[in-house]
Amino acid sequence: MSTHPETNSSPVQDMAWLLRQFVADVPGVTHAVLLSRDGLRLLDSDVDKDWADELSAALSAMASIAASITGPSHRKAPARQVVIERDDCLVFLQSAGQSAAFGGRPSNEGGLVDTVLAVIAATDADAGTAGFEMGRLVQKFAPFMQIPVRVDTGDEVR
Repeated sequence: MSTHPETNSSPVQDMAWLLRQFVADVPGVTHAVLLSRDGLRLLDSDVDKDWADELSAALSAMASIAASITGPSHRKAPARQVVIERDDCLVFLQSAGQSAAFGGRPSNEGGLVDTVLAVIAATDADAGTAGFEMGRLVQKFAPFMQIPVRVDTGDEVR
C-alpha cells in the first residue's frame, strides 16, 4: 500500500491517489476512471490515455441512458449502479457527485462538474465486493465534491 500524498497536494492529486489506491486494494479490479457526465476523462488509475478517453465517452453515454429510464414510480432517476458483463471484463458505473476540483473543463456550468466513477474488473471478480468498494470510494471523494452522492453504507449498496 502506497503512502498518502503530501498534505499540500491539490484535491485533484488526492482524488487521483485514492483512485490508484482503489485499484491496488480491491481484488479483481484492474482499472478505474473518473469521468464527467458529458464524457471527458477527469482522472484515471494510470490507464492508457487513449483508451481512458474512449471509455469515458462510451460510459458516459451508458450512464445517461440508465438515468433516462423511467422506473415503476414513473419518474427518471440516476441509476445507483450499472453493471456490464462482457466476455473479457466486468464494467461498473456509479455516480460520484459534483465537484469544483475540475474547474477548467468546457462543460463546467457554475464551476461544478457532474462525475461518474467507472471501474473495470476481471470476469472472475466478486461483483458485490467491487460495487461495495466503489461506494466506499465515492464516500472518500465526498470532501472534494460540492454536491456529494449519498451512498448507503450497508450491504444494500451491492
